[in-house]
Amino acid sequence: MEPIKALKEIKKITMDYFTAAHMAPNNHKPVVYCNVFTPVELIYTMDMFPVYPENHAAIIGARKMTTELSAAAEGMGYVMDLCSYARCDIGSIKAGVSPTWGLPKPDLILVINCQCGTLTKWFEVLSRKYNAPMVLIDVPHSGNGEQDVCAEAYVRKQLEDLIKILESISGKSLDEAKFKEVMNLSKKASELWTRMLIMGEQIPAPMTVFDQFVSMFPIVSQRGTETAVSFYGNLVQELEERVAKKMPAVDNEKFRLFWDNLPIWSELSRLSGFLADRGASVVTSIYTWAWSQLAVNEQDPLTDWTRQYLYTFNLNFDYRVEKYIELAQRYSVDGFLFHSNRSCKWISQDVFALRDAITKSTGIPGVIFEADQNDPRLYSFENLEKQIENFLELLEFKGRHV
Repeated sequence: MEPIKALKEIKKITMDYFTAAHMAPNNHKPVVYCNVFTPVELIYTMDMFPVYPENHAAIIGARKMTTELSAAAEGMGYVMDLCSYARCDIGSIKAGVSPTWGLPKPDLILVINCQCGTLTKWFEVLSRKYNAPMVLIDVPHSGNGEQDVCAEAYVRKQLEDLIKILESISGKSLDEAKFKEVMNLSKKASELWTRMLIMGEQIPAPMTVFDQFVSMFPIVSQRGTETAVSFYGNLVQELEERVAKKMPAVDNEKFRLFWDNLPIWSELSRLSGFLADRGASVVTSIYTWAWSQLAVNEQDPLTDWTRQYLYTFNLNFDYRVEKYIELAQRYSVDGFLFHSNRSCKWISQDVFALRDAITKSTGIPGVIFEADQNDPRLYSFENLEKQIENFLELLEFKGRHV
């Protein structure tokens, strides 16, 4: 099993990004804290610098610093039932400890609530801490995805107002030519990301979902930049070569699995190795597919963003079942790994019904294991291993394998 060479660039890309983030105030670039689905292209166009507390928290988890920094937040009164991302980020500020030298102070905090309700309250804490203005893009729930023209008008008006706010803080007017350039770079990055995901349909798969998790940083934080386009261009080229040579991500690929929910950041390497040793390749995930749907056209980006926020990110139950079944068929999936994530209750709350509906429709079984995206105190990795081991034995018994 030969590692993917292009992924080695992630460390440098990440370091360069955080260096630039800390240098932004000196370079007269206002710093904007935002969550992952905000329209970052507007921020880059206005010559501002986007910073993601969620990314910061995920890196804390990957560096196995969660226990120390969550404890700092818990000492402030934040309970363990709160999202571990929020506890890690707030605890990092309190303790003055961070793998990225902390985050620069924000000039603006921007949050969109179509992703997660906790983010709004977390960002309110940051707004008070730094005495920074906060803008909330409020997205009504659109039922089961039915078109709602009143909701569309409501969200679009907020995006129009956001442009005025960014112009006021940056002291610049929106440059339409630069905006189109940034939008085109963002579209290219999203298209390359999608090409990367589709290659997982190949048997054997040239990369796993764990590789996708590692490669996420530019598509989250640097959409609209040459950095993202260059990185994913090189990655896709290498994966195409691996497909041509039938180079597998997992030697002797035997089981093809679907990952549901967020990664377990502190266990990426260990869990990836555990599955690979058993010939199990995790080939797709609804989580990584989210960034394939962020491209918008330059003719009317505000309408595209509006519809994405209202409909694309509305993970209603029926949509999830249909999407999981579609991906299972496309990727020749043998089984589902359902991460019942203690931190992400919104996505995890209907996991048993989701598994039952998918298995009833397709006959493809799934295992549900309780863990957490960041906090290793909230689960036992040994129990997780046992559950997955037993599940793979079930797949073997049922003849569900390559």
